[in-house]
Amino acid sequence: MSGKSKKRRPRSSPARPSVTEPVVQERAPRRAGLFGGSMVSAGESSLPTLGRSLGRGFLAVLTQPALVIAAIVLVAATWLLLVGFGFEGAPGRLSDTLAMPPISTYFDLGTGVSLFGLGTSFLIFLGVASIVRAVVTAVLAGLIVESIVDGRTSRYGVLIGLRAVPTQLAVQLASISFIFIGQAALQALGPGIGFLGSVAALVGGLFFTGFAPTAAIRQGRGVVESLRRSGRGAMLPGGRHLTLCALYFIVSLPLALLVTPGSEITANPSLASWIVVFAFNVLHLVFMATFAYRWIVAEPDVPDQPVPRRQPARARPARVRGRR
Repeated sequence: MSGKSKKRRPRSSPARPSVTEPVVQERAPRRAGLFGGSMVSAGESSLPTLGRSLGRGFLAVLTQPALVIAAIVLVAATWLLLVGFGFEGAPGRLSDTLAMPPISTYFDLGTGVSLFGLGTSFLIFLGVASIVRAVVTAVLAGLIVESIVDGRTSRYGVLIGLRAVPTQLAVQLASISFIFIGQAALQALGPGIGFLGSVAALVGGLFFTGFAPTAAIRQGRGVVESLRRSGRGAMLPGGRHLTLCALYFIVSLPLALLVTPGSEITANPSLASWIVVFAFNVLHLVFMATFAYRWIVAEPDVPDQPVPRRQPARARPARVRGRR
């Protein structure tokens, strides 16, 4: 041994993982459950837990005054615009002004029928409303992604949000299809099973398209690829993604209608109505941030290609050995 003493290098402390960097870790084998493990499954998951996701969603929105003010301004401007067009309806409908599609598509369809009935004017309104909603929702998604990643909101969030406008417009058009499929099921199967079919169409639409805006913003891919990756992210095992979609549906439609005061038709909603309406629309942004956070965390584990199903092993035929 040499007399020179070897200097020991100080060990560098491991870097703390962030939401923008993939975390490489060994995962135990897991068993896929219902809907590819998106609702019930055993083992770990690339998607964070529902409680953690909702918590980060609340933090991403409520710690950014720009997002809260944007929700209030957009809802108030929508009401003034609708009243200017001659809208007559209950102010409680405003609770879903900033909802995620396809729930927000119900708002657009109902508003268009109330204003113009069924006809050419309704189709024009629906087309314009879909484009405006795609732009507004994409910009809000960009601000939310910036809030989650950088802890702030700025014009940069608006710019990256514009990447998702084509994808969000495709989601709007797909949401109209989901609603028509649900209505067809309601008419064909009756009020019992048909109602469940219409609800399943809404929840299923959100299930497969909920990650699409964030995927388009983060990766800058095309519309079709963003939608595909959104569906693959939703099918990741163990994430209970279907449970989150069902929870959002319950909060957005039945709960909003029950809690929001002011069922009468008026052009001057009460203060209580405005407070509840604003609170629900901020809650919509919270759920949007919840979906965005889950995608950002699970993004490195979302496959670029569909995961091939394992074929069951076939029993090999036994060889007959003859005696010599």
